[in-house]
Amino acid sequence: MRSFLFALVTLLTACASSPQPQPPPEAPPTATAPDATTPAGATGMPGAVPVDGAQASAGPATSGGPAPADAEVKPEKVAPDVPTGADAARIAELGRKVTPLVDAFVNLEPQLTRDGKQALFISSRDGLPQVYVADARRPDAPAKRLFEWGERVSQLTTTPDGRSLVFLSDTGADENWSIWKVGLDGSAPVELTAGEKLNRDNALVPDLAPDTVYFSGRPMNEAQTTLYAVPVSGGASRVVYREDLPGFLTDVSRDGKAGLYVRYPSRSENYLLRVDLASGQTRPLYPREGKVAVFDARFSPDGKTVYVATDGGGEQAWLLALDAESGEEKARYVETAPATAQINSVEVSKVGGLVGLSLGAGNRSELRLLDARTLKSRARIAMPLGQGSLGRFSEDGRRLTAQWSTPTAPTDVWVVDTKTGKVSPLRREPRTSLKEVPAMDVSITSVRAHDGLELPVNVYLPKQRTGKLPVIVSYHGGPSGTSQIRWSPMTAFFLSQGYAWVEPNVRGSDGFGRAFEEGDNGPARPAAFKDIEATGRWAASQPWADPDRVIIFGGSYGGYTVLVGLTRMPDLWRAGVDLFGVADLKTFMATTSGFIREIFLVEFGDPDKDAAFLESISPLKDVDRIVDPLFVYAGANDPRVPRSESDLIVRALRERKVPVEYMVADNEGHSLARKENLIEFLSRAARFLEAHAAPAGKVGAR
Repeated sequence: MRSFLFALVTLLTACASSPQPQPPPEAPPTATAPDATTPAGATGMPGAVPVDGAQASAGPATSGGPAPADAEVKPEKVAPDVPTGADAARIAELGRKVTPLVDAFVNLEPQLTRDGKQALFISSRDGLPQVYVADARRPDAPAKRLFEWGERVSQLTTTPDGRSLVFLSDTGADENWSIWKVGLDGSAPVELTAGEKLNRDNALVPDLAPDTVYFSGRPMNEAQTTLYAVPVSGGASRVVYREDLPGFLTDVSRDGKAGLYVRYPSRSENYLLRVDLASGQTRPLYPREGKVAVFDARFSPDGKTVYVATDGGGEQAWLLALDAESGEEKARYVETAPATAQINSVEVSKVGGLVGLSLGAGNRSELRLLDARTLKSRARIAMPLGQGSLGRFSEDGRRLTAQWSTPTAPTDVWVVDTKTGKVSPLRREPRTSLKEVPAMDVSITSVRAHDGLELPVNVYLPKQRTGKLPVIVSYHGGPSGTSQIRWSPMTAFFLSQGYAWVEPNVRGSDGFGRAFEEGDNGPARPAAFKDIEATGRWAASQPWADPDRVIIFGGSYGGYTVLVGLTRMPDLWRAGVDLFGVADLKTFMATTSGFIREIFLVEFGDPDKDAAFLESISPLKDVDRIVDPLFVYAGANDPRVPRSESDLIVRALRERKVPVEYMVADNEGHSLARKENLIEFLSRAARFLEAHAAPAGKVGAR
């Protein structure tokens, strides 16, 4: 799906264990959390060059004079650390080791031009996600950067005339996405949505009404979502529909008369509406009753059918074909392998009667190709164990693009023959630095929780290993994200440095069924804390593990998990690495984006009604229990987990003289999108762990 999935990736998906490509997550550039592509690893919460060195003045930003008695006084920003001397030298040395892994660039978001002759995709090869074009018939033909751009880009859409490309870009990874148009001849991009800053979702241009771009969006601090129309030539936006709850425009009919809009009050309660794009009038399509999750919705080419990816309110993934007017069910596909998989996105061919599905099947991804009328399987798409998604059908329906990665192969772009399901490379580009990727053993296992629940766990071990290894236990963001088997330069780097890497999917993760995903909501959150302990102690007890060197690691909600682990089970860990984690749920709910605040009323609780509970599960309340060294990373422009959350934990640990190192990237948000920042983060975190939890014989080992 285009807009809906992108919005979920950028708004909900957080940095997990390692950086991941933006869209799809949970995927998002990801646009947002960290992987060598864009922004992070498993697909965060909702998801770093010292800031300016000078500290912000304490006290309110006013024009002068004393502050009112009830004015909130904002605390000073906490200055990041600037390594010097031997530490800086070691970081530089480690940077030279990690650079080849980050240089093994990824390619993402593939699609074919309207004439089918060229491939368009996003690549990180220049250090930031950018648009490239290449001959679609020759995978080894050189790729050309379409235009020069200083910020990350995402969500490519070709205009119906085949001459231009519409894309999204933000500033400093702040997630205030603006919509731009650029000619496929590489002419200068033109901003279509200049003016008000909004957290915009993907742009949709109907084939038979090509003069208008439709999109949904919201001010960053509000939950209210508005559906807009803007001329493709630029100009003022027109409000089509607005409501107070969060939501997303997922598709527009080819004639430009109707839109599909998902109302999104919470992660597991969604409603699909049909919107008249001329009048703004809406009517409900699905569900007719009950509470369901809607993951994607798309029109058929003739606009008479709507395909809805849902869990139906239960444990199984469904694709429903509904009458676009009445909502009556025409056909149903029920996923069985596994039944608990989540259909993340739906692609519909314009010709050939095909529907493609991208599935989040817990620890891995799966692809499906169905008959659009019967929803029966048309061809099997066989991919190796890994993570990926479908791109788009060619205009004639004969080809379907995809992206995929495995633990030893960076995300790359592929093309599927829709008649046979056979997959072949869309790009065949050597990555000479891949010789630096260590040989590894990858496995999936499970750990039994305190109440008998099976917790899936991914394990990465260096193939050439001796003795007991220090273990990094990495928790994904979300909370309803998931850690899938995939390529991650972060994992590869730490394996090359002698660590084991373990990724638990504790309750609350998606792709394992509705009950599993809802298992940590509200008052059930402490059960997920017990899962952290169960999986951490399991990792420490393995024959390849050094139980005295177990490190807890994670980003966004995974960063919150790090702080929970360090405060509630300090004896288990030797050190922690926290990427933009939540320290205090009260301050977080007051400062995060309006979208996240709204849906977290169910995920965590209401800051007013449930204030005591939120305080009880806030790590800052128990910060005096943290005794383990902690490395903290924050993006200065983070709209999901503002830098102030990282400031809180760093300040508290500095006051108590607990070893802590703080890195802030002033041109990042909820992300590690820029190559230089990812290299700095990995080399600094590795040096920090060497000093406090190094493999035997390494620097700082004790």
